[in-house]
Amino acid sequence: MPNRFLATVQRAVALATFVTCASLPLAAQGARGEGVGGGGTFPFFSVFFSTGGSLTSTRDLNARLDTAKFFAVSNDAISYGGGVRGRWGRMVLGGEFASVDFGEEGDPVRGKTSALRSHMYLVQAGYSSWAGRHLNFYYMLGVGAGSMSVTLSDRNGGGAPPAGVDPTFTEIVLHPNFSSIIEANYLMFEPVVGVDWLVLRSVGDRLGLTMGARLGKEYTPNRAAWKLKGAKVIGGPDVGPDGYFMRLTFGVGWR
Repeated sequence: MPNRFLATVQRAVALATFVTCASLPLAAQGARGEGVGGGGTFPFFSVFFSTGGSLTSTRDLNARLDTAKFFAVSNDAISYGGGVRGRWGRMVLGGEFASVDFGEEGDPVRGKTSALRSHMYLVQAGYSSWAGRHLNFYYMLGVGAGSMSVTLSDRNGGGAPPAGVDPTFTEIVLHPNFSSIIEANYLMFEPVVGVDWLVLRSVGDRLGLTMGARLGKEYTPNRAAWKLKGAKVIGGPDVGPDGYFMRLTFGVGWR
């Protein structure tokens, strides 16, 4: 896991550096042509689709799954979602949602499968260090909440957790009753550095396409609270977004 973690972070940093370095000369050229510099404060709004990769710690979860010989779930994932972002002066405000899929692992011998997925919703605020007509380079903090779901399936049934009492996480893993979905809610913080580029057909246009990239890290300050069909689950693992991520954005923007 450490090698995959380091490789993913290195790729994300390299991509973010490339996008930033490629955008700055274009921004400077466009700014000179339009008679403005990096200190301009032109309005910039965007509605976008996002996709990328992220990392989280699944060690505690996989230790529980190993109790019943489920295959370990991956610690890296593909994310996709969308949102809206606007700039007033140098202040950046926005909102975003994302779905994160860690994939499914199946054991063809025992007939067991495990899958991990997550959804998150954020409000965001930040500061644009470059606020020109086309380029928007910013620092931003997202605050929000999300949910993590673990789906455990056993074609042999595996029995059912004890009735009439709140089950423990380990009891559900040992007795998934053909299929069980265990869900957890969490709060999160997401500091990021990003760049947006507004592509216009001509100097006078106000509506165009946006392309961007963001690099950041996710933090979950509270321990996830697990539930099974609305019932409390005792002793669940500490699982939530807690790693680096890289996302690319594509959308429609205007100024």
